[in-house]
Parts: sequence; C-alpha cells; structure tokens
Amino acid sequence: MIFRPALLSSLAAFTLTSFLAIGMNLAQEEKPKAKPVAGAAKDKAKKDEAGEKLAVKPTKRLAGFTDWVTSAAFNGDGSVVATGTYGRFTIWDGRNGDKKRDIAAKFGRFRALVFSNDDSQVIGGGFRKIGIWNVSDGKLTKELSGHRAYITDFALSPDGESLASSSEDATVRIWNLKTGESTVFAKEKEDPIMGVAFSPDGKLLATASGDDTRPTQPGYVKLYSVDSGELVREFGKHDRVATKVRFSPDGKLLASTSFDEKVLIHDVESGKPVGLYEEHGRPTNGVCFLPGGDRLVSIGGGRAVGHNDVHVWDRETSKTLALLEDIHKGPVLDLAVSPDGSRFVTVGRDKMAILWSIPEPKKPAVVVAEANPKKPDKPKATEEKVLRIGMIGLDTSHCLHFSRILNMKDDKDYLPGCKVVGVYPKGSPDIESSTSRVPKYTEDIQKFDVKVIDSLDDLLSMCDAVLLETNDGRPHLEQVAPCLKAGKRVFIDKPIAGSLEDAIAIFELSRHYKTPVFSSSSLRFSSGVQALRAGSKGKVLGCASYSPCSLEKTHPDLYWYGIHGVESLFTAMGPGCVSVTRTNTPNFDHVAGLWKGGRIGTFRGIRKGGSGYGGTAFCEKGVVPLGSYEGYRPLLVEVVKFFQGGEAPVSEQETLEIYAFMSAADESKRQGGTPVKLEDVIAKARAAAKIQVDRLTTGE
Repeated sequence: MIFRPALLSSLAAFTLTSFLAIGMNLAQEEKPKAKPVAGAAKDKAKKDEAGEKLAVKPTKRLAGFTDWVTSAAFNGDGSVVATGTYGRFTIWDGRNGDKKRDIAAKFGRFRALVFSNDDSQVIGGGFRKIGIWNVSDGKLTKELSGHRAYITDFALSPDGESLASSSEDATVRIWNLKTGESTVFAKEKEDPIMGVAFSPDGKLLATASGDDTRPTQPGYVKLYSVDSGELVREFGKHDRVATKVRFSPDGKLLASTSFDEKVLIHDVESGKPVGLYEEHGRPTNGVCFLPGGDRLVSIGGGRAVGHNDVHVWDRETSKTLALLEDIHKGPVLDLAVSPDGSRFVTVGRDKMAILWSIPEPKKPAVVVAEANPKKPDKPKATEEKVLRIGMIGLDTSHCLHFSRILNMKDDKDYLPGCKVVGVYPKGSPDIESSTSRVPKYTEDIQKFDVKVIDSLDDLLSMCDAVLLETNDGRPHLEQVAPCLKAGKRVFIDKPIAGSLEDAIAIFELSRHYKTPVFSSSSLRFSSGVQALRAGSKGKVLGCASYSPCSLEKTHPDLYWYGIHGVESLFTAMGPGCVSVTRTNTPNFDHVAGLWKGGRIGTFRGIRKGGSGYGGTAFCEKGVVPLGSYEGYRPLLVEVVKFFQGGEAPVSEQETLEIYAFMSAADESKRQGGTPVKLEDVIAKARAAAKIQVDRLTTGE
C-alpha cells in the first residue's frame, strides 16, 4: 500500500512522481548489486540470532493474482480476510485460506481495505475513489469521491461511523459512512500522506507522510485531535518518507515505518521515542502490534540490497523472534493481523498473499544441571520439561482428540509441553452412549502411546496433572477429590459436575487442598468470542447464542449439551447475570438472562432441524457474529498453560454462574416460565455442597 502504481487504469494518467518512483524501484529490482561478504555474514548472524525463537509458519499461499497484491484486512472475528490487487479484491476464509469470492471493480489498484464494524461490508480504496461492497453478495452499495490521487491507507473509527482515508494528494479525509459526505481533516503542503490510524479510544488520529522520490527529505509522523482537528504534536522525524503508523492496543504507543529501514516506537503522551527496531535491510512498509502490545510484526522490501522480509519482534528488547526472509519474492507491501493475534497475512509485489500462523509464546526452558559436572558453574544445555498427564474416563471422543494433539508430534495440531501417559477408563453404567464407547476407545487410545491403567491410585502415581474426561458429570466430585488431595492440577471437561452443589463442592475442595482446577467448553476459546471478550467491539451490550441441546435424563437439561452455547454466551457477556426465564418446548429452549445494568443475554437450545454453534453479539461498536467451533486445540492451549503455570483461564465465579444459569433455567421450567434469581439457586446449592465437602474431608 505504500508504493506508487506501475500502471493506472486506462482512464487515468501517470503522475510524474509515481513514474519516477516506479522506474527507480524496477531498475533496482532488475539489476541487483552483489552483496558484500561482510553484509552476508551480518545477515547470517542475524538469522542465527533469530533462530526458531517463535515458529511462525505459513498456513497457506493465496495464489491466483495477475498483478501486485497491495492491501489486506481481517474482519472483526478473524474468520474472513480480504486482499486487494489491480481491479479487484478477493475474500478468503481467514483461517484456512480458502477462496470465498472475487469482486471486480474499475478502481485501479486497491491500496486500502477495511471491514465495517459489523463485518457485513468491505470498504476498498483505489484511484480517487472509495467503494463499499456487501461481503455476502459482492454488490457495490456506495461509491465515494473526493480525493484527487491514489488512496494509500484507511482507518475506521472505533464506533464504525467514520472512515479516515489518506492519499497521495497530500490530504486525509474523514468520511461520514452514513451520508457519504467528507471533509479534509489534515493536509500537507506537497508530501503524499501514506498512512493513517485512529487511536483505540477514537480521540486521536496519527498520520505518516513524505515523498519517496526525494531521498534527501525526511518523513513525518504527526498526531491530531479528532474533535478539534488541531495538531497535537509532531514526533521525531524519519530520515526518509514515513510509510505507516499503528497504535498499540492500549493506545499508549505509536509505531511508524519508513524508507529509512527503521521502525520507531513513540510514546503518545510525551511524544518521546521509546523504541527502535532496525533489523530490516530494506524500507519498512508496514507494522502491526500483536494483542497485548509486547510483540510486533513488521514488513520490508523495495530496493535491491537486502531482503524482502517479515519480522516478528519483541517491543521491550527489540530482539527478533522470527525472521521470514525471501519467502516473498518481491517487496512485501502490506500486512494485517487477526484480532486474536494467532494469524497474520502479508501481500507483495510478487503477486502473492501468504497466511501465517503465530504460536503462543514458549514458556521459559527448565535448566537441568549435570549430576557430576566437570565445570560446576556451567549448566547442561537447557531442555523443556514435558508434563505427564493422566486421564480419567474413556467414554468421550475428547479422549482420543486430546491424546492425538498432545502426543503425536507429526500431527498438524500437535501441541508441545504435555503428554498423556495413562488413562483410567471409566464409563457410566446407566448412559448407553457412554458404555458403548469404552471398548473401542480403549483399543484406539493405545495407538497414541497411552497406557490403560487399572486403578486411579496407580494413575496418580505416574502423572503430574489430570484430564478428567468422564462424560457423566455425576461422578466428577468423587473422581476429582483424590486428584486434588494428591496435589494434581485438574482440567474437568464439560459438564463440571452433575449438579450445581457438586460444582460448588469441587471448588471448595480445590481451596481446601490448595490445588487449582478449571472447567470449560471448547467453544469459549474460539477466536471470534475471544476477540469480543478482549473488547474488539467495545462493551458487549447483549448477546444471543445458540447450540445443539440434546437432553440426558440423568442431568439437568442444559448441562449435557446446551453447555456449549451457554459458555459462549457467558464468554461474550461475562459474569453478572441476575435472573433467568425459560421458555421450553420438546424441540427448542429459549433462556433469557438479565444481567446487572440491564443487559440481556439469551440462549437458544436446538433439538430439531438445522443446528450448529454460534450467535450474535450486540456491542458498542457494532453487531457482530460470535464465531463458531474451531476444534479442540484452542482449548488445549489453555489447558497446557494451566498445567504449567497453575493459573485458571476461567474464574470460579464465572464457572459457577454458568451452572447456576442452567440450574435456574430448570427451576424456571418447573415454575412455568417465571423468572428465577441466580443468588437463590446458588444459596440453596451451597448449603448442600458443604455437607459433601465435610463428608469427603472428614478424618484427615
């Protein structure tokens, strides 16, 4: 998105500056200079230093382009990504890279893309024009004109009502997306404005500017007040044209890129430089903070000397965590990061877009000293400790999936750090779907190098932590008690128990034995709902979730399978539900929860017709989908972190509120649909839970 075009549409003429810039770049690309030996050694040292610190991997190459790919954008939940090229842009699946739709338009080269806050529309900017298209059918719904040259970058306001666009015509315009009207917000004397960004709170607007045809002239990074339009400050200059600006997630920092091959980090409040990254050997063309703000991704390319590269690096130390060079065979022109930070996409002049995956940061390695070291002060090479995991229960497919992901290193979903070493197979004698699975699962799980153990005591003696997988929630309290007493951290698969009183008792035992537990549905950790939880669309004002809701007579109605949709509801809304009202028919359930502050969240349980997992969140900044089931790996990432560090990713309060919500729904059903307060249901269950805890801890 930062380079002048090689060709304009047949209706537009070259500008002199664009012509000169392209001629210089192409000439340098065609006649690369030999790299000095010292430079090669430096590059090798840099690569060795980066090593495999962060195993960023290409998920898929998005091919099929006939021209430079110049822009990229993710939607709000990361499920869709768009890429722009000359005369068209493409909608792809944001997770697996499958193509969804091509949209052709005579806009010249699409150098700016962004999704609307509700993800229903994609906005594209090309030569002098901005278009707004429906994602669902590719229909152009609005066309905006006002710029006199190519549009270089977009920034959508946090409330989704305004769009800032920067342009080679030396202006930034602010557009009212409802009316289509615009005003010139900022203007340079003659330098193109190459990048623009809103602060997360929408109060500030940052710009990057400069002229790449005048190599002796600096680049500028400026900050404006959105309300007044006044210049707040000008940050320290880049040596050459500044190409992009991006705020950190908390809005306290601003990163900028430039043809001077650097990435600068500025303190927004003081204006002082607080960080510098200069490991790129070519112009830096874009940068994004990853969620949390401690890591960044930056891209480079544009001259013959150096590499076309992608870097992931640490903000505090400026050390390279992943170095991805020459995978793109031309300058990397733009990038976009998914809201949850697990993926990013890069696009370039090589007519290629690449979807990448970013792993979770590795835990610090465990240093193991030699038993009889020859040099006492020199430790043995570091190695990561692999935790031994015991599994209780063998009547759910989760047992096989979890063992595959944790044990099979050649599996695409493999997750290091833990290994399932043994399983104590248990089923439920009065649940047919449970007893019928155990024999076959017992045979299958041994293929993953998991031993079948005959007693729970033997299992606990050989493991460091426990996966409690018994499909029946009723025996969970009895099964978890000896694990907690032995000091083994436990993940309890859904449902946490067969009753609210048992769920409360489990947490009381956890406190008694000072051993943490947690329980969750895998739906909680889908990227869409996690992004909402992190505030991607502001505060969630309401939510409507849905999921299959088959019933099992031995359990409260929603515990058995409705838990998935209810967990998604609470992940989006958070705790604070006050009361529940349920409407029930043989094929459907509709449960409405009233949250503190007047927010309303609903769950629809489905037993007939089309089904699935999902919902809609009503937020301060738009109406967006919750996202759907993404497999078991996201859950296991959290389980492994819990086993290693002991910090549960879901609080006791929220877990108990989820089960109180479902128990109150049953009580509302019994009372003919009247509202039932959660505090009343919990108080009753706590009294019964105390009896259970006393029984299990008596005689210690």
